[in-house]
Amino acid sequence: QQQQQQQRELEQQKQAPAPAGHTNAGLSPPTVPSMSTSSNAPVSGSPVSARGSDGDMEEFFDAPDSLEHLGAKWGPSSRSVTDLLDAAGIVLEQPGGGVGRCVIPRRDIRFDDPGAGEALSWSANPTGQGFKLRGKEYMNDKKKYPSASPLFDVVQVLALKSDAQTLDFGHLLFGGDVGETVHGCPTVYIANLMLPDYSPPNPVWGKYDKVKGPDGPGQHIVVVARMTVETRAELERSNGDATAMAPEVALMANHFRAETMADAATGADVDAPPHGAKVRHCTKMVCMVAGGQEELPWAVRVAIGQGNGKPFMVNRTGYFARRTGAGCGSFEIGVNAHNFGPVATNGLRNCHSFFRSLVLDIGVTLQGASAEELPERLLFAFRAVKPDLKQVVVHIDELEAEARSSGGNKGPTARPWLDWEGLQMP
Repeated sequence: QQQQQQQRELEQQKQAPAPAGHTNAGLSPPTVPSMSTSSNAPVSGSPVSARGSDGDMEEFFDAPDSLEHLGAKWGPSSRSVTDLLDAAGIVLEQPGGGVGRCVIPRRDIRFDDPGAGEALSWSANPTGQGFKLRGKEYMNDKKKYPSASPLFDVVQVLALKSDAQTLDFGHLLFGGDVGETVHGCPTVYIANLMLPDYSPPNPVWGKYDKVKGPDGPGQHIVVVARMTVETRAELERSNGDATAMAPEVALMANHFRAETMADAATGADVDAPPHGAKVRHCTKMVCMVAGGQEELPWAVRVAIGQGNGKPFMVNRTGYFARRTGAGCGSFEIGVNAHNFGPVATNGLRNCHSFFRSLVLDIGVTLQGASAEELPERLLFAFRAVKPDLKQVVVHIDELEAEARSSGGNKGPTARPWLDWEGLQMP
């Protein structure tokens, strides 16, 4: 009977209407439920219950369980997408030459019109629209709700290529001197997505470092975000006491403050897997296709659809680097897809040529595992528009070569193409 029930649920999911903006269904926007500031749950509406238990593997839900029917509004502000994005506009274009070509231009588009975006650009998502996370009572009811606005705002997105895994872009890009520290929490968050571009070695007899894992050429998508004014205000209101903070801010603070070992070469506190602190096991990513899938071959659509909107944990593949102190404050996560399983690595590589057709909504959060850590809230979110990885032309070695040519200077005068002003707290 249980198997029959599961089969009926699967059939219902196949026949159910697709969420607007995230499948090949139409993009007509339904209404948005109002939000509860205490529980992150809509006052009205019927959330979809998540299935399964709470292990890493069980965090993979079918797309209909991970998405919510959302309309063309930026969350509780009730301002239309068009109004907000017209006000922001394009904030940083790609420099015409030099190493600054690694900067991906920001060109904001309406959330409900993903097809309007220009290839190899990104668009802001300042309130985390489209993402559904664990609500306050998730441990009891297994229900997810639209996230509140992210704790960090994305300021810049960069893309580089390399011959091997590369960590610590806080040092490579900024020389470590970026951001500030508020009650032990860095105000700059850097996500380094390391994407392999080679055939994975055989896990049994393949030749590779069995400790470090497979390595080789690939691309780096580097997201640089700045703490919001609201997040800083909560840290200051509580005077840095995690027990007095909102749960999602307390989880963030504990995650940032976890004890790690200092790296004498770069001056950063580094944390490689396996992570000693439990609070470093909770980083979770979500990637959802917002548009462009109709241009893909049927087999590719099916393959991508199997992972669309399903959260995945960044634990065994996550590396952390933290810089805090006078005059600096940055926290970096390196998501090492080189260490994904061979099937996943090969599938990711085979999809490279199809990314240029897709519009992707990408978000990162910290997984709450108890009532004291809930509701979940996005760390950051943005929209990647047709990320053609074949157009990534700046090599990481060029960063160091440029720094040497300027006497080791990696500051604002040497690298004006970095948005230093955008990374400063107001």
